[in-house]
Amino acid sequence: MLISDPGQPNNRYPWQRGPVDAATAENVGTKGFAWFKRATARQGDVAFFYCCGHGASHDQDPVLFLEDLNGDERNAWTHINLAFPAQAFRKSKTVSALFLYSDACGELIPEVELVKDPQSCAFYPQLTPFGQSRNQVSLLCAAAEGLLAYDGPRAAGAQVNFGRFTQTLLQALNGSSARWVRDRWGVCGRDLLVDLKYLRQIFFSHWDSKQPFQPFEAFTQTDRIPVVFPDAFELPIVLMTDPPERMPQYGIGISQTKDEGAPWLKNRDPGDASEWSTTVPPSRDALYAIAFSNQGRYSLLFQPKEPLFDQWVSVP
Repeated sequence: MLISDPGQPNNRYPWQRGPVDAATAENVGTKGFAWFKRATARQGDVAFFYCCGHGASHDQDPVLFLEDLNGDERNAWTHINLAFPAQAFRKSKTVSALFLYSDACGELIPEVELVKDPQSCAFYPQLTPFGQSRNQVSLLCAAAEGLLAYDGPRAAGAQVNFGRFTQTLLQALNGSSARWVRDRWGVCGRDLLVDLKYLRQIFFSHWDSKQPFQPFEAFTQTDRIPVVFPDAFELPIVLMTDPPERMPQYGIGISQTKDEGAPWLKNRDPGDASEWSTTVPPSRDALYAIAFSNQGRYSLLFQPKEPLFDQWVSVP
């Protein structure tokens, strides 16, 4: 189900734009409820929900405004309170997991906060306090309460901007946040919140660092449940000498053994004072990170079975 898309996509994707429903309260309520019924029809299914646009925070819940905002004086602030569908799915006895992602601001808007009876667009059954709730729902948002979400280019100098949260989330789901789980490589919802900030620094360092990047998790799953099982990916690793001021004096390489003369899988020559961010194929076998100079070689044993963001090679 796809609801809403800009009339001028500005070359954001290679395919031709087809007919798309407007994100009005009527369409979201009707088509969204049909999606809810499909998502909860079969035992053991996993549901995935993504939204983006203008958002805010209401009573500490993330909300997303709809396309017919301010279109009806009887309900001027048409929106989805994302905590409500999360709660509805927690009541479901069929869905094994739900992953909700919202790339929207958490802005505090006094006019919204002071609405006496805000009417969230309901595309889920009426919520009641009865029935058992399960902790199989994850709701991860781009910005915490009171903060904004920002756009940014995919690469330095690119002319088209995308949501920063969305780009970093896709980087994680494509394998950069993978770990060995359930006898295969998977990306679990519980790992994303911590990983996203590191991945933003590694893969999107060209973004303005003065603009906050503060995702937060409104609902957390109890168990480590995979969102996806990625293929053909590499895991990020960030290497630095200890002490860090020795970094320019050493090159750093990654090898299957620490023997001198063994071929490098990847390496960087001496002279760079910055940390070395690179990627390696996932494996449960150990590799060596080796700092080398004319004075000697110093190694660190590591396992590329998860993203490794702070790895220190001790040197004299």
